[in-house]
Amino acid sequence: MNFDDLKKAWDNEDNSDLDLTAINLSLNKANNAIDKVRKNMRMDFYCLLATTILSLAGLIYAHLNLDVKPIIFFTLDSFAFLIFVLILFFFIKFYKFYKRSYHLNYDSRDNLMWFYYELRSFIDFYHAFFFVFFIMGLACGLAIGLMTVNIEMVSGKKDAIGRALSDNITNKFIYFGSQAILILGGTLLFRWMISRMYGRYLKQIKHTLDLLRSDE
Repeated sequence: MNFDDLKKAWDNEDNSDLDLTAINLSLNKANNAIDKVRKNMRMDFYCLLATTILSLAGLIYAHLNLDVKPIIFFTLDSFAFLIFVLILFFFIKFYKFYKRSYHLNYDSRDNLMWFYYELRSFIDFYHAFFFVFFIMGLACGLAIGLMTVNIEMVSGKKDAIGRALSDNITNKFIYFGSQAILILGGTLLFRWMISRMYGRYLKQIKHTLDLLRSDE
């Protein structure tokens, strides 16, 4: 049911308590929310694209200018490949949702409902994408760090990470505890950002859908 259908229903039923002003206002808010979601998606896209290009440039620079063991580069390249595949999959899903959202008229409850469920699915996917991306980044850093430590310890050296991973249980607790805090803090911060950029607009659209549903 769209707004014109609701207006006809109100005209035909004298006793209807349908509040067209509230519905019209809610529809306007929903459309504004959709516009803001798409604006934030554009910003997200360009930020992620810039980050991907800078990361690729950094990887190329490392290959050309750093003198490290081949096993280190192999590990780095393996993680980078997996992360770039994940980013590509995200870009494809992102683009399909963004492009299709411009081909619908959002004064229809069905189209609003489509956008609502697609946005909710996108937010869930975004959470999963970030968590996997974040964990893979930390795993890559930890793997390279451990290999570097082993190489240096064989040659008689021991850096800060090597000392942290020594037999002292307190040092291990501090090191891995800091990693857990970093993961938890990063995840909570990201969820807050997604809520600010998308979650609050999802609630506005849900409110409009509930209003239209109650007046059918």
